[in-house]
Amino acid sequence: MEACISKLKYHFIARSHLHTLLPSEPFTFCICTEKDSWIIQLSKDGFSYEKSNQADEIATKIITVSSVAFELLKGKVRLSKLKKYNDIVYEGSFRHFLLLESILWLCRDYEKGMEAISV
Repeated sequence: MEACISKLKYHFIARSHLHTLLPSEPFTFCICTEKDSWIIQLSKDGFSYEKSNQADEIATKIITVSSVAFELLKGKVRLSKLKKYNDIVYEGSFRHFLLLESILWLCRDYEKGMEAISV
């Protein structure tokens, strides 16, 4: 899981145009699986994550099994599709749901030949 989150961080930092979507104050969410929980903080100024057992303190959560979490973090499936088919349990506001879906989808690996153009 850490490798997927690290890759997400790499793409988030590389795609600086996405930073304008985020507030100045860190937006914190948690991805909880049967194995572990990861707390991720995003803001205009950075991306941080840590493995934690304090998921109960976080208001925005994605609860799922590890295999689905990997697919989500790799950008193979959208958050809304997972919610539609009850593959995840989402706790938090709809606004944060849309923000998370946007960030996770836009930070995925692009297909070969579809690499982002940097200006």
